[in-house]
Amino acid sequence: MIRGLYSAASAMLATARAQEVITNNIANVNTPGFKRNIPVYQSFSNILQREIDEDTRQSRLQETSIDLAQGEFTFTDNIFDFALEGEGFFVLSTPQGIAYTRNGSFSLDKENRLVTSENFALMGERGPLIIPVKDIAELRFNQNGEIRIGEKVLDQIRIDIFPDVSFLAKIGKNAFQLSQEVQTTRATAVRIKQKYLETSNVDIISEMINLIDNLRVYEASQKMIQLQDNTLDKLCNEVGMIR
Repeated sequence: MIRGLYSAASAMLATARAQEVITNNIANVNTPGFKRNIPVYQSFSNILQREIDEDTRQSRLQETSIDLAQGEFTFTDNIFDFALEGEGFFVLSTPQGIAYTRNGSFSLDKENRLVTSENFALMGERGPLIIPVKDIAELRFNQNGEIRIGEKVLDQIRIDIFPDVSFLAKIGKNAFQLSQEVQTTRATAVRIKQKYLETSNVDIISEMINLIDNLRVYEASQKMIQLQDNTLDKLCNEVGMIR
């Protein structure tokens, strides 16, 4: 009976964590380039092994996976907004090292670098991208990310791809870092759309349904605890009582 209490309680903890993941997705429905997280529970093989080992007391949220499906494009008319059509990530220079993002919303800082709202510098093939403000009227970006002043190529926006995107881990600020050292390569099949932003890939209706379903699982686990608590109360206080 105590094992049943542990099982129900661990299920409540797992669904509470999943609820946090889902609500974070909903909160970022309007964040450009945001990629939703998917709660992943223990696989069947792990559950089966625990059954064999007679360790059936816990349910756990094993991890969260990142859904990297591409979002829709929205026109902004801002010359420093970019959307990536295809695989790949913008490369950022941060105080914690190199990071990656699909959020292409940039602006100029006081040093004329293209930066994110968190002041992370956008990287080109030659380092942080610096825009000559005096020639901004002649500034042009092509679909490959080349930055031109007239016929002169200043630099090219660096877009990286990875052999396995499962190595990417969210670090906040709508950015990712690699969880271990892997060799990155330059994206060649990606197209950069200037004056556009990629929207979040969160489907608000699906996430609301997931939120409700997850809440029902939480409530069911809560009721199981109450039921077993009532049963234990009867066993301890009523069964075998002499009347």
